[in-house]
Amino acid sequence: MEESKNPRGTRIKLYIVLMIVSIAAVAGVWLLYEIPEVRALQILVTVVLGQITVIFTYESGLLYDNMVSGITDRPAMFPVTYMIVMAASVVMAAMPVTAWPVAVIYVLLTIMSNIPCGIVSGSVCLFLASGAIDIGAYPFIYVYLLTGIAAAVLVAHLDEQFKIALPVCIVEIILMTGLGVTLVCTVNSFSVEMLVYPTVNLAVTLILILFILKAYSARVIFKEEDKYIELNDPECMLLSELKKVSPEDYHKTVHIVYFCDRVSSALGLDAPKVKCAGLYHRVGVIGGAYNWDNTRMVCEEQNLPEEVMSILREFEDPNTPMVQTETAVLFMCECIVTSIQYLFSKNNEIKLEYPSLVEAIFKQRIEAGVFKQSNISIKQFELMKKVFMEEKLYYDFLR
Repeated sequence: MEESKNPRGTRIKLYIVLMIVSIAAVAGVWLLYEIPEVRALQILVTVVLGQITVIFTYESGLLYDNMVSGITDRPAMFPVTYMIVMAASVVMAAMPVTAWPVAVIYVLLTIMSNIPCGIVSGSVCLFLASGAIDIGAYPFIYVYLLTGIAAAVLVAHLDEQFKIALPVCIVEIILMTGLGVTLVCTVNSFSVEMLVYPTVNLAVTLILILFILKAYSARVIFKEEDKYIELNDPECMLLSELKKVSPEDYHKTVHIVYFCDRVSSALGLDAPKVKCAGLYHRVGVIGGAYNWDNTRMVCEEQNLPEEVMSILREFEDPNTPMVQTETAVLFMCECIVTSIQYLFSKNNEIKLEYPSLVEAIFKQRIEAGVFKQSNISIKQFELMKKVFMEEKLYYDFLR
């Protein structure tokens, strides 16, 4: 394979450039702010060691697939953004220390990578800028470090609900309190003018953080959710074909998807993804028979997301163990719907004790060892059971 098509080779080149830019940034601080050579050497060592840690945390994020944005096919995005931020940090050192928008740097770099990498890379930029200030201003660096860590963790609270008011308030409170107390304790005389830069910093930090998070939410989170809108339409072309080939399978699928949505939402899972797996788990009959080979063939033709394919593989392929929690949810939804429909088919007027029936079905599946290799926790398992037990009215639609 050509080097230009090798993502790892591309990243290695970018890391080399990153090191060169880091050295250039330290040289820029040394020349622009005329700091002593000894301090410049200390900053250089700190920055280089920091970059090694940044590379390690970034590669770990790629290896274990825990990148915040889920972007693995654009290896240049984070390093290039990081290098630009480092250059901006050199310029930021010329600003009053109480006006540094450090929290914004942490949020931006975390979104481009993951939380550990965002914290380390943001700290490197902070240490780089701090090399140009007086020793007496170093207490502000500690405030920015704590604020930056809180801002990086804030990213973990971002979801499709965009409920970030409390985390953002916490970041602002840490920044406001830290700057206020440090300012009072480090100056000889107090004046109103002293509050101008911290106030502007708080306002700019709030505006930029909200802007970055909103842009990220629109381009990544909702983009990921939007890809399921068409797939989860029960009247899409593929499901319409399933309805023609096997009306029974189609209507059963609609019921299963209802429970997939209810249970996955209660468990805090990715509901659109679980619903999509529920909708397409019976499409194998279009290929002639209900089995994994036919399902895979049909789903690949429709370009279903890989994460949905992995659920369907665990659900239908007898040689693939059921590991994901999402698969366990789909499995139990299918079991509940199939069992109740079977009982109604024997006697349409039968009155069922749904809680007892649900308890018996769950107990039987546990004793059969279905969940031996599953990642589902006991708490999630009990919560899933509770959802089925409380869902009494819908079961009459299965008659």
